[in-house]
Amino acid sequence: MEAILDLLKEGHPRPTAQQVSDRSGISIRSIFRLFDDMESLHRLAVDRQLALVRPLFVDLPVEGSVGERVAALVENRAEVYEVIAPVRRSGINLASRSPAIRRGLTEADRFCRRQLADVFAPELSLSGAAPELLDALDAATSWETWERLRSPQGLSPARAGRTMALTVTALLTASEPS
Repeated sequence: MEAILDLLKEGHPRPTAQQVSDRSGISIRSIFRLFDDMESLHRLAVDRQLALVRPLFVDLPVEGSVGERVAALVENRAEVYEVIAPVRRSGINLASRSPAIRRGLTEADRFCRRQLADVFAPELSLSGAAPELLDALDAATSWETWERLRSPQGLSPARAGRTMALTVTALLTASEPS
């Protein structure tokens, strides 16, 4: 499991059994004695990755000013996204062929959406377009948005965070009742 996670972190988008064997020092034959197939190894690697990053998914304040809650959310998302970036990139590439990886990505995305619903419950309850506002907040604070800000646009983590905070604040402000 550690070998496959290390390979993913190093940017190997689809680690092979041979690469896992070379990295772990365990023969391919032994790998397939321990695991039925690569999907079994993926399942355990997903579980391991979730266990490693779960402590980063913390409860955020649900009270306080909008600015304080936005700042806490963006700070946490930046920390999580920077840590998971290499494995998430590879996971996205493997998700179409791996139900285990697809489930892991979906679980993380659902947690993030529930977190938004909790943190911004007061604003969502006042919005006449609560489902759409939650959809917009989810898109604005998603891994995909962070990745776009960091990679193609080349923003620093600090600037990407400020950009995300500005977007979230604008969405919340625009949805306030007149």
